[in-house]
Amino acid sequence: MALVPTLHGSNVGAKIVQSFSIFILIIRSRILVYAFALAATGTFLISSDVKIPDFLVLVRLIPSVFFLALATYLYNDLTDYDVDKVNSRDTNYSSKKTNYNQILYLTIGFFVVSILLAFSINMQTGIGSLAFLGLAIVYSHPKIHLKKIFLVKTIVTAAGGFIASLMGALAVQNVSYVGISASLIFFLMYFINGPLGDIGDISGDRKGGRRTIPIVLGVKKTFGVIFGAITSMAIILVANYYFFGLHLVGLALGLIICIFLAFRIKKLFLQWDNKKKLSQTRTAVRFGIFAIQISILVGMILHKVSPS
Repeated sequence: MALVPTLHGSNVGAKIVQSFSIFILIIRSRILVYAFALAATGTFLISSDVKIPDFLVLVRLIPSVFFLALATYLYNDLTDYDVDKVNSRDTNYSSKKTNYNQILYLTIGFFVVSILLAFSINMQTGIGSLAFLGLAIVYSHPKIHLKKIFLVKTIVTAAGGFIASLMGALAVQNVSYVGISASLIFFLMYFINGPLGDIGDISGDRKGGRRTIPIVLGVKKTFGVIFGAITSMAIILVANYYFFGLHLVGLALGLIICIFLAFRIKKLFLQWDNKKKLSQTRTAVRFGIFAIQISILVGMILHKVSPS
């Protein structure tokens, strides 16, 4: 008789362990969404000005943006679930240790938790999270599928990045020109990493009949788009220096990072079919964007504390 509750308890424990394993598996599969949380953190610090940031707000903002972005990518995977399963994509965790319903429930759960966290900060941040959710739906929904429209795919993804970053400013209720410009820089990142990712998938995309930037414009012109995005970032930094009080040190640091990214991508141009180099460069770009945001923060702080 005593064995029955023991077995029942072990079954419950096994299910909890399995659920937790799936939770970790899915997070690890899309861990790159940390870039959204980094961008929101950078804008949050910039918009806090020289005041001591409210870290109680930050500890809600980071998971809100992270899980919002994660849920968006999972929702996108759900819309491609059957196709990916047929194609046996190596990156498709869904056909290995998880099933459609498990991913669906986690996606809904992540969206709900993210939005609740955002609204717990303030109304503006909550509305920002709903705007992000709206973009996620129109991007991936089978009846709309903006991700299949040339260039619109990159623009919508970049707009999502802009909103995620701007949520950092909304969280402190200080949407300044500098905060907007920091979010614009994250917007432009998707005109670097988006095309770089498409270059890495160019063979499969050609077979699938997809119209990505590298396929439509060619690899050489795609790198022109990428360098144009970096140049635009530099222009935003210069505009902040001349019009919005960015200190010269902040401008110099930001431009150095832009130059570093340009040289890194120039080296990649000579071996664009090297997927390992592509992945390493995209990672460098993510951290480079965050570093540019920090350079803006340094520039604004120095502007405030420096004598006129």
